[in-house]
Amino acid sequence: MPRLLIWHAENKRSFIWRGLRRSPYVVLVSEFMLQQTGTKHVERRLPIFLKQFPNVKALAAASPAQVLRAWQGLGYNRRALYLHRAAKDLAGMRSFPKTLDALQALPGVGQYTASAVLAFAYNKDTPVIDVNVERVLSRLWIKMPDNRATLPKRELYDFDAAILPKGHSSEWHEALMDLGSTICTRNAPKCDECPLRRSCPSASMETSRVKQPRTEGLYFGQPRRIWRGRILRIVSNSESIPSRSVSDQLRKSFKIRGRGFASFVNDLVELLISERFIARNADGNLSLANE
Repeated sequence: MPRLLIWHAENKRSFIWRGLRRSPYVVLVSEFMLQQTGTKHVERRLPIFLKQFPNVKALAAASPAQVLRAWQGLGYNRRALYLHRAAKDLAGMRSFPKTLDALQALPGVGQYTASAVLAFAYNKDTPVIDVNVERVLSRLWIKMPDNRATLPKRELYDFDAAILPKGHSSEWHEALMDLGSTICTRNAPKCDECPLRRSCPSASMETSRVKQPRTEGLYFGQPRRIWRGRILRIVSNSESIPSRSVSDQLRKSFKIRGRGFASFVNDLVELLISERFIARNADGNLSLANE
């Protein structure tokens, strides 16, 4: 058995989604949640979400508003709608897809999520490349010039496919992810503790701590996506709410005093309406969209 799997048998991280029955549906929901949300938060919220929507049919039968309410606090509400639309597509199928192409045809499902379903639900010998696996495999393949460098993902998929132990895809990729998260970290790799140090050409690479520039603009102290989430949260807590009340609640809650805040909120409301997150009712008030 590869040294990595031996190491992982004694050092694997414990996550609630690993302890659940790894059905394709459970893997799909957990991967959607993990895309931009911390593991600790997903651990708290996944059981609640699965209790409300225990299977594909239950999720497909829910309204978008119900799904968005259940998703509050998990970030990027667009993921919730994609997951809901994927469930609707899946509900009309005879069985859950078992190929990359069929899975990637679902709304919001890219190569990583499709690969994760195949590996973790079906244990298929399919490469799965997340940010931790990308870093570990890059360092194992050739000597990296510094800790920030990685190889192109298209090359890593081929490398992973060539070296993964057949029939052990699920535990192999969990081991790579855990190694990257705990030992082969980005800024301070613990090479002396790594079970693969003897075969790793990057074990003595240089460490660079160059701070990455901020790429996301701030509006009244926060990125637009944060304000979008706050607006949705306020609207979801009311059956119907005037647009001005949304702005007033945000201004009061976050002590906003700058000019132009109401216009900024109104622009985001209009954007959320155009994206079908929010609906404007006949009386002009706002509510979560149900279609």
